[in-house]
Amino acid sequence: MLLSEHEIALGLQRLHGWRLNDEPLCIQKEWTFNSFRTAMNFFAAVGELAERVDHHPALFSNYKKMRIQLNTHDAHGLTAKDFQLAMQIDELLDTHFSGVWN
Repeated sequence: MLLSEHEIALGLQRLHGWRLNDEPLCIQKEWTFNSFRTAMNFFAAVGELAERVDHHPALFSNYKKMRIQLNTHDAHGLTAKDFQLAMQIDELLDTHFSGVWN
């Protein structure tokens, strides 16, 4: 089910550093890692997480920089699944990539 503007605003308040993007409608976050290898390890870890939860983000990589965009393609907008995956990505960062990005 698509989230209302109010629900999206509340969801963003619970996340750290994620922002709303209008085109395409999604939530997104960017990181710069300390090396290309670390960025690629993060990329792979997010891919594994996405497969486990069967929700697949748009992933963009440019050397040490990574950007993730989340929306629910079949719903054509934002759902609770997007915010749940964003939280899981943040937990992944805190657990396995702490101190190697800014």
